[in-house]
Amino acid sequence: MINRASITKTVTDDLRGLLVPNTTVISLYLNVPLDLAEHRGLLTRARELIKAAQGGPPGHAAGSDVESITGLISDRSQDWLGRTVAIFACGEVGLLQAIPLRGPAADRAILSNRPYTRPLLTALQRHPDYQIAVLDTKHAWILSVHDDDVDMLFERTGPDLPSSAFAGWAGLEAHRMQRRILNLSKQHYRDTAAILEQTTAASQRPLVIGGHGRQISHFLGMLSRTVSQRLAGSFAVDLSSATPARVRDLAKPVMARWSESAEAELVAEALSEPPDRTITTDLDSCLAAVRSGAVSQLVLADDQMVPGHVCDTCGGLAAGPTPIEAGAAGCTCPDPGSAARPVPDVLDELACQALDRGSEVTAAREAPFTAAAWLRFQPAGTS
Repeated sequence: MINRASITKTVTDDLRGLLVPNTTVISLYLNVPLDLAEHRGLLTRARELIKAAQGGPPGHAAGSDVESITGLISDRSQDWLGRTVAIFACGEVGLLQAIPLRGPAADRAILSNRPYTRPLLTALQRHPDYQIAVLDTKHAWILSVHDDDVDMLFERTGPDLPSSAFAGWAGLEAHRMQRRILNLSKQHYRDTAAILEQTTAASQRPLVIGGHGRQISHFLGMLSRTVSQRLAGSFAVDLSSATPARVRDLAKPVMARWSESAEAELVAEALSEPPDRTITTDLDSCLAAVRSGAVSQLVLADDQMVPGHVCDTCGGLAAGPTPIEAGAAGCTCPDPGSAARPVPDVLDELACQALDRGSEVTAAREAPFTAAAWLRFQPAGTS
């Protein structure tokens, strides 16, 4: 059955939970050209990626799964113009799922006993659902953005503001009108801030503010601490000539800068902390700490893949070509070698285990380490 899903945490969690020990899942990430003329080489590219992946563990892709993938690309590629699509296939468990990503990812194919989901997790992290509040002295919009879809959560028009064109005798009337304009605009900002608080009370989504400089400054001063903590940034726009799609396009680079800055801050924090019992940038230590449930925050370099092994009995992880040994990497099995299986990227297994144990997982660009972990406690057996 073909499942054409959009990328969500639920869909990603479902894929992470799928394990088929006795067969192979194909995970294909493919960039689809925007130019239709370039699509002639798309199927060849897909086959080449899958063929190259068959040179390593854990096995070979079923021919029927390859044909299912190429057939899906032939039928649907025009729906994915200019996007990266993730395709997962395993005929033995009835899996054939295509998911357009919210951002770019490198072309690759991975063969393993479970779907390869690190690029999905990275796409959700760097392109989350978010909200936009746009306002001027009279109007306000509150928008919700999911992928490229924009929904109007609230639209408000404040009271008409009086004209200050007529100054009156000795300027007295102008002064009164200016005071009234200022008071009405302040009340409009307060009302909009209150509505924003109500509509986002249960949301942890980032927030972007749009408007003119002074208007944004006045509005920010009226936001509650809860809402202010979600602020990702702001942009300039004239609401009188804006459209929801235009507002979304202006907010996108703000969100991109916010995401990149958050990653850079985590990397800087990991490197600035002195080596102690609360943080580690050693991969083997990270593997053992995640297995022990000791990690609160895990950061993975998103440009690295590390082959390794996982024990399907206890979940122990080990990097490198050497099979898991007794007592290593948190493995508690008396004969770990018999239960361990090779994996193309132990970081993918590490991310899945960390999420299952309630840790936060973040991909980081250009990190000078493979993995870093903030520890809740010191795992047993480490010093």
